[in-house]
Amino acid sequence: MASDAAHRRAPLFESLRSFVERDQAPFYSPGHKGGRTLDPWFREHIAAVDLNNLADLDTLHCPSGPILEAEALIADAWGATASFILVQGSTGGNIAVALSALRPEDPVLVQRNAHKSVLAGLVQSGARPIWLAPQWDAEFGVAHGLSVDQVDAALAAEPAVALWILHPTYFGTTADITALADVCRRRGVRLLADGAHSPHFAFHPELPTAAETAGAAATVQSVHKILSGLSQAAVLHVDTDQLDVPTVRRSLQLIQTTSPHFAIMASIDLARRQMITEGRELLDVTLRRARRTAARLAEIPGLRVFGDEDLTGPGSGSHQRDATKLLIGTAGLGADAGEILAQLTRIHGVQPELAGSGHILCITTIGNTDTDMDRLVDGFADIAQRVGLRDTEVAADAGIDVLGLAPEPVLTPREAFFAATATVALQSASDRIAAEPITPYPPGIPLVMPGERLSAEVLDALRALRAADNPISAADPTLERVTVVR
Repeated sequence: MASDAAHRRAPLFESLRSFVERDQAPFYSPGHKGGRTLDPWFREHIAAVDLNNLADLDTLHCPSGPILEAEALIADAWGATASFILVQGSTGGNIAVALSALRPEDPVLVQRNAHKSVLAGLVQSGARPIWLAPQWDAEFGVAHGLSVDQVDAALAAEPAVALWILHPTYFGTTADITALADVCRRRGVRLLADGAHSPHFAFHPELPTAAETAGAAATVQSVHKILSGLSQAAVLHVDTDQLDVPTVRRSLQLIQTTSPHFAIMASIDLARRQMITEGRELLDVTLRRARRTAARLAEIPGLRVFGDEDLTGPGSGSHQRDATKLLIGTAGLGADAGEILAQLTRIHGVQPELAGSGHILCITTIGNTDTDMDRLVDGFADIAQRVGLRDTEVAADAGIDVLGLAPEPVLTPREAFFAATATVALQSASDRIAAEPITPYPPGIPLVMPGERLSAEVLDALRALRAADNPISAADPTLERVTVVR
């Protein structure tokens, strides 16, 4: 039993308060950046609007009043034929897409750097994924999208009912979605888009093509990541010629809470209003600010910033980019990206979204200011001077070809998830079937998926990653033991 003194503390609240009270420049989600872009009345009364399903307020699961009206306005704003409010982030949306568009044993092409919520959707639907490796960028150590030729060849080799893509990637790059949609139409398959980082695409012509108007049957977007939504605020857009509203509503009823937070829902409504009334102007400023900052960062010795010149053209997996995302290559500096991020935060009060192998990602939104940008540039300039240049610039990838491996699929993710399992030592796992995803960071792409065989080649790669102290997401991050199908 904890002591009375321990119970007088509130450790989570205390850590939140400490974080908020630090003076910092925010380059992470959510897009409102600490409430800067929220409606003032809404920001002041967030606790007061923490309400439940009252008669005056409508019900999310079967809306007939203001929620239904808000969803109609969302569809109109984004150019979709139907849209749905989500209160459990894009994770809930991706699971709903799987339950609406896929059936057990349906073959579906899936981009292998998909978010883990896509895997959750595959487990719940029972669909059979055909994993496609995304285009790899060794210069920055990130994965992009799928090429048109790759998808067309995969559909020619093995029929599928859908193609599920990431649009854009975490880092803001997109494949040629117009061409991919054409391939899907020609092959008679649905295009499904995890567009978590794309809610702003529809509101500015200098941003990448929006999936919801390019032919996708379903597009999921996190309003909170880039726009003025509270965390977990998201939307699902569907093309009703490909997916009908009752089917989607039925799926959402299975997975969404019956006690939705009205502040989250209202923040989506307000973000839509903000984009329609002033989104073009706000994004004009955001894009100019981001491009100016990218140019300043690129002038600092040892840094590279991903730009248009790094795209690989129509039909490729790196066709367009979101210029509001700053992907900053740090391989030329004499410190690793994690240490650089720590110094930015500790010394300069600058908080990026993440650090990978040889890169740092900063998410800029309508909530950032010129002062934020100056602090970011000044912080990088100071750190670059402190750590100096690396004698020999190294590629940003980890040196282990994770994407080059193609583990044999034996079971569907659903079969592997519900199978009897055992935990065995890594050296005893040869030829066993994985019951969990094992994901090295970088690149953040599962080396093995649930239902795939742990071959000698896969185990060699896992041992090499462990020996290199590469961070691993798995039930046992040390990889001393792995979870397999019994």
